[in-house]
Amino acid sequence: MELPKHTFYVDNIFVYQPLPQVKTIYYMNLDLYRYFIGREDQSVNEANMIKRVDQQLRVTRIMMNAVDVYALPPEQAKLRAYMLNYFSMMMAISSIFLTLDGSKEALAKRRQLWDDLKAHDGHLYRRCRFSVAEGCNLPGWLGSKISIGGYRIAQKIFKFN
Repeated sequence: MELPKHTFYVDNIFVYQPLPQVKTIYYMNLDLYRYFIGREDQSVNEANMIKRVDQQLRVTRIMMNAVDVYALPPEQAKLRAYMLNYFSMMMAISSIFLTLDGSKEALAKRRQLWDDLKAHDGHLYRRCRFSVAEGCNLPGWLGSKISIGGYRIAQKIFKFN
């Protein structure tokens, strides 16, 4: 598997793409990697995510094309559900940070991302439309305000920042 160079957020690809080939996962209760939430220079800091939204889009598009989750065999139904939820969250993240940017260019990129998903896989598109991702992609000025308001409430509940 080759990850894109000079791109943040590639850990999502590293986790997502090989999952259908994984036979066993072993959990180790060790801190091997730790985010220190709240640092200004951190890649997941809101301002940095808005600034680097094109990298987030690149990762989301790679994931979109990496695995046909609906081609997974019936015995991998739980994996399919997990991967659908994971990808829906990636669409939500991309959508909300493009909405937070608020520029005409960013909103056009958001529209294009959803159009590309619909053209790529209508079934996956419909699944994302009826998930949390839809709440981050409401149309129009009022939809953007509602999406951002929901994101801000989630931040307070889950203490993202």
